Amino acid sequence: MINTYREIGKSRMRSDGFSDLNLAKQKMYILRQFCAEDEEFKYLVKVAGGEREEKIGRMIQMNLDSENKQIAFTNTFEISDGKSSEYMIFKNYAPNDPNIYGTQKAFKSILSFGLLEYIIRERKNITWSNPDGVDGCIEYLQTIRDKFFIDDDTYGLRPNYELLSEELRQGFPEPALDDELRNLTDARKIKDRMRKLATDYFKNLCNVYEIQAPAYALTIDGKFIHEVEEVAPFYFDVLYYYIFDKLYDGKIQGNCHICGHDRQLAKEMMLKQKFYGTTNKYFFDNAKKGQSYSSFSMCEECFKEITVGTEYSRTKLETKLLNLDCLVLPELQLSFSDEIDNIDAEKIKRITNLLRRQSVKDRENELNVIRNLERRVKQFSLLFYHRPSATSQEFIVNKLINSISLPSLREKNEDLANITMQNRLPELFNLNYSLSFEELRYLILPSVSSHDNIKFHEYQKINRDIISMLSAYLYSQDIDYDLTIKQFVNIYARKFYKLGKSSDYDLRLSPYVLNLFLMHFNNFNMLKGLKSREEKPMTTKLEQQDILEYFQNHPKVYENNYLAQGLFILGWFLAELEYAQKKKGINRTAIHKLNLRGLPLQKVKSFMATIDELRLVWKVYEDKLLEAYYRECMNYIDSSIMNPEEVVFHILGGRAYSSYTGILRGKEHAEAKQKEENWEEQND
Repeated sequence: MINTYREIGKSRMRSDGFSDLNLAKQKMYILRQFCAEDEEFKYLVKVAGGEREEKIGRMIQMNLDSENKQIAFTNTFEISDGKSSEYMIFKNYAPNDPNIYGTQKAFKSILSFGLLEYIIRERKNITWSNPDGVDGCIEYLQTIRDKFFIDDDTYGLRPNYELLSEELRQGFPEPALDDELRNLTDARKIKDRMRKLATDYFKNLCNVYEIQAPAYALTIDGKFIHEVEEVAPFYFDVLYYYIFDKLYDGKIQGNCHICGHDRQLAKEMMLKQKFYGTTNKYFFDNAKKGQSYSSFSMCEECFKEITVGTEYSRTKLETKLLNLDCLVLPELQLSFSDEIDNIDAEKIKRITNLLRRQSVKDRENELNVIRNLERRVKQFSLLFYHRPSATSQEFIVNKLINSISLPSLREKNEDLANITMQNRLPELFNLNYSLSFEELRYLILPSVSSHDNIKFHEYQKINRDIISMLSAYLYSQDIDYDLTIKQFVNIYARKFYKLGKSSDYDLRLSPYVLNLFLMHFNNFNMLKGLKSREEKPMTTKLEQQDILEYFQNHPKVYENNYLAQGLFILGWFLAELEYAQKKKGINRTAIHKLNLRGLPLQKVKSFMATIDELRLVWKVYEDKLLEAYYRECMNYIDSSIMNPEEVVFHILGGRAYSSYTGILRGKEHAEAKQKEENWEEQND
């Protein structure tokens, strides 16, 4: 995966002409990769009706007005997508970071802006874009310092409160304005009091401005530090040194863990995505002799490429799939000098649409996009992850599914589209319906429609199961028949008992839909675990055309599986019995006689007898040939080892298929009648 980031970054840098930029612009390019993320400035607030609405934080500027010699705080623009990079908003990557950031997520740097001291202290170590101009920058910063700041050994560097308006002085962290602070003598207590006053001051400022998640900027005459001509190039030099160059101090020489070349290595890694767990192949950490088992480092060139690739992926290739955070990473085919910018990031993300619920028409549109994309991208990876919080540097990998074949996924979708249309599913459900992996997920794994009050740790397990199932599907690995049936029956039963008075239309037909997925798995040789069966002589013959066609269309499950056929026909009888009951207004129909969680074989005959009795009462009869075939099939109960869930599944399958054929015939009859009426109207 890290090599995928590198390839994406390398391609991105080529397409951006990185090597043609001058040194100053190269530094700015790399620095933008380390800016705070846009998501860090988004938050939710409660609105009318208990709903939550997304809001965006704003920039609070401390402007130094050199003409009027005033300091003012102002609430300016929203930090919408792209603004963090545009205005170069940084955050502290470590608690002891120096106060050198002119625009930052925290207020600490603008209150005690220490760029001047840092330049003086590190001048010899920094590679300057314009060495001859450093003295002029120092002189300019010293002028700003003398005009707008106070500095002493007791209370440290801070803005001159006398340059604030009376209104803005209230609560400002200044000993002249706070008796308690002025009376303290202990250095630690003074520091704590100053910190508390500053925190309270900006908290109050945010309340006045009615904002959360702000960023803070020091501006001079309305210009951001990176826009001030006398400072900007040297500001970039300083930040680049602190964030990047300082890592390569010449003390560590060795083989880069990425490219393998013997080069100077970074003493620590400032990656925006920290992957934790030393037994995890994604683990990134510092290069230390005493931790060779977990150390990881890279050369400067690889570090730049990976940083750019990581940031591009985060901003351009991030999406939600199955309600999980995910990165879609293309494994680029660059042998013919193709570049990442020539492959639309939105098209890359649209790969995931092949796994989502969507209409047949939309699916065909997506397939056309993917067919075109296949010329450049043959494989891709899905990186599922989460973060403990929006501001956390920790980046926890749930699973990396790598080297996924895009042609294989396309072929699976083409097969699902064909099955959808052959079985007329849009007519059955709605025009926006088609088979998809997401549909399968809701058939066999827990969701809010099947489970109440799902706890956080339960969601974690469900998410792991979703990703594991997806991985098996994408890699065309074995899908276990018994496990799939057990999962489906469990979810079906839970949904059924939760329904109450709600319509059971979709649920009733879902066993039919699952059988279509089993057919789909079999088409790709993925369905495993079905026991081999021998053909046995039958004294009766199945002649009911609908059922006969169904068994012929699903040979993997029903061919020579006489007990399964008998249970399916039992479900068919059950559906007809329920139809008769509903016509008489009976709501609690015969399905409630069946234990939907599983029916052991030894109890099947008892259930058969119950249905037989009810069919007599309700006068629901079938032709004698089907009845005889059914009875002969059920004679195989004693020699079978079918599990209780599969028994229920076949019964539900027959019930669903009876409903399926009935609904389609009803539609055909209604359409024929409408055509006849239209013809009569035209000929009147």
